[in-house]
This record gives sequence, C-alpha cells and structure tokens, in this order.
Amino acid sequence: MGVSIDIDTKTVVRETDTKFLSIALDSGLIKEDAWRKFDFTSARLKTLAKGVSPCYFRVGGTSQDFLIFNMSENSHFTNFTMTVQDWNNINEFASEVGWNVIFGLNVLLRHGNDSWDSSNAMELMKYTVEKGYSVNWELGNEPNSLNRTVGRTLDASVLAQDFVTLRNILNSHEELRHNLLFGPDINAVGKKKTDKYIDSFLQFSNNVTNATTWHQYYVDGKTAKVDDFINPNILNKLIGEIQRVNEIVDEHRPGSSVWLGETSSAYGGGAPKLSDTFVAGFMWLDKLGISSLYGIDVVIRQTFFHGHYALIDDDLNPLPDYWLSVLYKRLVGSKVLSITLHDNSVNSKTMRVRVYAHCSVKSSDYPHGSITIYALSLHTKHDTEIILPNAFSELSVDEYLLTPRDRHNLTARIVDLNGVAVRMINNHTLPDLSPRHIHRGENLILPPLSFAFYVIPNAMAMACL
Repeated sequence: MGVSIDIDTKTVVRETDTKFLSIALDSGLIKEDAWRKFDFTSARLKTLAKGVSPCYFRVGGTSQDFLIFNMSENSHFTNFTMTVQDWNNINEFASEVGWNVIFGLNVLLRHGNDSWDSSNAMELMKYTVEKGYSVNWELGNEPNSLNRTVGRTLDASVLAQDFVTLRNILNSHEELRHNLLFGPDINAVGKKKTDKYIDSFLQFSNNVTNATTWHQYYVDGKTAKVDDFINPNILNKLIGEIQRVNEIVDEHRPGSSVWLGETSSAYGGGAPKLSDTFVAGFMWLDKLGISSLYGIDVVIRQTFFHGHYALIDDDLNPLPDYWLSVLYKRLVGSKVLSITLHDNSVNSKTMRVRVYAHCSVKSSDYPHGSITIYALSLHTKHDTEIILPNAFSELSVDEYLLTPRDRHNLTARIVDLNGVAVRMINNHTLPDLSPRHIHRGENLILPPLSFAFYVIPNAMAMACL
C-alpha cells in the first residue's frame, strides 16, 4: 500500500522553541539510592546528556512539594533535604552539557494564613546568585491534584497569588529578574475541574508566567499493554487535550507560550518492560509531531534517568527512546511545515500512518532549504510506500529507519538503525547514526510497526532558506 504526501514548502505553519525536545529528572531522586548512580562526573553520562542538548532541564515532580533546601554541608538524605552539594552538582553538570535548569519549588511551605512561605526559596536563590548559576523556576507540581498526595486542596486563585509573590521576588533582585517562571503544571486536562482550575489560575496570576505548563500521559503504567502504544485512538487523544488547553490560554493570554511541562507514555513511573522498550517510540515520536503541529512550544520528557519511562537506564545504558530523541535533535528543526496525506486504503480517522514535516535543523550537516520528514506506521502486517510530492521525486533522500533489534519483538531494548544495532562506541562517543542514501527514483518503504526520518537535502524549500 502507499501513502502520498503533499508539503507546503513556502509557508512555516508555526515555529517551536529551539529547545523543543527537553528533559526532566524527578526531584524525588535526591532522596533515593538511585541518585548516587547518577554520577555527575561520569564521562559516559556527560556524553549521553550532550546528545540531547540544547534543552531545558526540569528538576521537579510530585516530590518537589516535600523538598527543602538545606545549607548544611551534610551529604546524607535526612527528611528529604537538598544539600549544597546536590545543588552544585545539578547546576555544574547542566552548564557543562548545555542544559538550562528549571527548578520546581515547594508550594506546600505555607504561612498560617495559607500564603506561600518563600523563605526557603529565597535562601536557595541567594546561594544560586552567589554561585552565579542561571536557573529558571516553577512553583508546585500538579496543584489541582494535591488531594491525591497530601489530602488538601490549593485554590487556583491562591496559587496564582503565590506566583505573583514569586515573580515580585525575582523582579526585586537584579540578578534574578531575567529568570523565567513557568506554571501551573496542572494535570488531567479535559476534566471539568481541571479546566476550571487552569482558567482561574490564568485569570488571577497577572501574566507573571513565561509559559503555561501542563502534564500529559496516555495510560496508567500499572495496567498498560503493548497494544496501547500502537493504538491510534489512544494517540489521538492528545490532539483534543492540546486544543482544550490552547482554547483556555487564548481566552486570557492570546499568543502566549504553552508547554508540555512533564510528559511521557504512562504515568506512575512508566509501564515496566514497555515504556523502556522500542514500542514506546510510537507514543514519543507521535507526541513530538502532534505537539509541534498543534501549538506546543516545548515538550519536557519525563525522565532522562530512573523509572521505566527513562531515556537511559540505571546503569547509564541508552534505551530506544534515547536514540529516537538524539535523531530528532539532529534532524528536525523548529520550523513546522504543513503536510497533507492521501491514503485511500484505510479510514482516515484511523490514522495508522502518521507523517510530519519540518525544516531540517540549521546546525545539521544538511544545507539550508533541506526538509526533514518523520513517519510512523501502526500497521501490523504490510509495508507502506511513502510517495513524495512530484517536486521531490527526482531528488535523493537520506533514510534513518528505526526497527527493534529482534524484528518481531516490539519490547526489545535494542534498536536498529537501517538494520544495524545502535550502541555507544565507548564511554565518550556516540555512534555516527549515519543514514542510508536512497537515490532518485527509489521507493521509500516504511515497514510495519516502525518509524523513520527522511531528509531531503536538496529540497530548496523556500520556507527553510
């Protein structure tokens, strides 16, 4: 079967942040043994981190609302405190690998009148300024769901005032006023209470945030199945959720930035033996495509390290989604192009072949005017021919085809690029990730249950020049 595509090469639909694909670490790591495995001095870890640079580096999550900065030099984890050494490690590592820190502050430190107690945050900021670190901030994690974690509620209007307080603190210090502030990091978009919460927050927060952030997961990690990861109906849910958030934001702050501030395949730490395998790539790549097309400026992947949804495992071995992310970083630029699919063989609503197009990365080895197409096939049995527009039919194409190491095992933890297993060369070096050169007139064949990037170096797309 075949899918023909049309690409508008003259117009940029929209443009994402240059750090569109970003990553996170859960702040709860600081109180866990796994924190010791995240060796900030490791050459291997630094190499892996640089592979997804530049990006925002969010340190946050549920545990951030139980974290207190402790100026003591004590390196032990007592009552979940973050020490000076922890903070130094985070910032110095981020600076070296090209990551831009976003730190989630504890919103549950409250005064008797239920206003936010900023004293611990100010202690952290004072030390941050003394060290010359560049940090951006969040306040609270999923505040609309605090009942689930602490059995209390935090009204959206109260949270909004807390953000105003934080912004005023930042503005009052010359060294901090250029720090960015993001929030409210709500979850469960689409539920009436959630939508009302974000609406109220935006109404009362006086435009103090630099982007509106929300969290999204497709399924429950405890009950997820392989088929969920390749189910187009589950993948399509994201479109409606993005549209709903954008609708609310546009009512209060038209044209302002919206981020997926925390996201992955399955919540609850991910789905064991699924979120850390090849099959997770369908959700991840499609999420990047949908988000870039429908108005999300930054997507922060939960998480870089630790948990079933991590990009690297606890022994610092890269997982399939890591290699997918590296290729995305190297090939896919911030300018999004309009693409139309013509596929008469299946119900268009099923969308089992999903294709996205961007200008190629400016810093890549490809010349200006190049186009990067990325596609995924949810078909289980047959190949799909990707038929390019007539204007490109005589041009050569570079193919980066990703399949599981064991072709019939979607839960493989090793990924093949053009039929060759992808592995680090040594602790200091990532593989070349070289393409297969498809000469003019040769068909682009996407196997069942696979995904690929196709770069057209000589496209001379006006929108990309």
